[in-house]
Amino acid sequence: MEIRQLEAFAAVLTAGSVTAAGRLLDRSQPVVSRQVQELEQELGFTLIHRTRPHVTLTEKGREFYEEVRPILAGLELLDTRAREIARGTCRPLKLATTLSLGTGVVPQVIGLLEQHAPLFQQKLYIDNVSPEQVVQQVNDGTADVGITSLPVDLGSCKLHWSGQAPCVLALPVGHSFAHQDIIDLSDIPDETLISVFAQYRLRHRMATALSRAHKSPDTIRQIETSSSFNVMSMVAAGLGVGVIDPYTACSYVPESVLIKNIKTHIPSMIGVLTHQDRPVHPDAPRLIEALRQFAVERVYRFTIGDDSGLPSTYDPFVSSPGNSSD
Repeated sequence: MEIRQLEAFAAVLTAGSVTAAGRLLDRSQPVVSRQVQELEQELGFTLIHRTRPHVTLTEKGREFYEEVRPILAGLELLDTRAREIARGTCRPLKLATTLSLGTGVVPQVIGLLEQHAPLFQQKLYIDNVSPEQVVQQVNDGTADVGITSLPVDLGSCKLHWSGQAPCVLALPVGHSFAHQDIIDLSDIPDETLISVFAQYRLRHRMATALSRAHKSPDTIRQIETSSSFNVMSMVAAGLGVGVIDPYTACSYVPESVLIKNIKTHIPSMIGVLTHQDRPVHPDAPRLIEALRQFAVERVYRFTIGDDSGLPSTYDPFVSSPGNSSD
């Protein structure tokens, strides 16, 4: 196998067609097609279904791509770093983080660090992606530090610390419950409930909380969106009330939105990752500790978790697991 063959294969998947892959790699369409065919001959199995106008992976092609992707990512990283070394550029600090953390907590922590001493020397990269992609980037070496919601399959990542805090409720200013400090979800059956679709991480906990608070949770009118910032905007627009993560709530709240505690405990867990087998970037330890300190000091009812990265199913601030705040 040759690197150019692997690049051609990956480019066809990325671009969606052989012709587009040729433009992406600055190679002719026949050259790209030939390189993929030669790779298939050497492997002894078909990688892609050639159906116009797009191509799709075969099952064996999909399995092979999972093995190839980190290799190509490493080569791309090596190429970039080689150019930086040639220019005398210091190694950049690269962060992969979820959208809510990357637009809320992370900028605040970096701002606090920069007030005392520069966090990075010349370049800082911040990529806002899904939790699974955070782990993937750390595993592939395209990110030095991952900051993500939990739980998630850690792969080859090391979990430096984890912790959780309860989700909160966002209300529009002037709401009838604005005077209350703690809101019972069962008291708002006629409201549209806005939340983040967080797949298995938060969806199950949300469904459990609603089933405890309502006799008929399936009848509740709901809006699901991709981030807590979207939830905030919808609440501000008067579309309903929103359940959001506590990290966004301590970082960004529009003037037209109020934040209230929820009687039912809905834990939201986060953690910070690096690769377990690679040296930690020299600028990373200071950031990792600052993120932990920020969460402990600024996030309401935040508690440090254990090495599993799994949230507690009961409220840690209640005296015993059998006693819950709901």
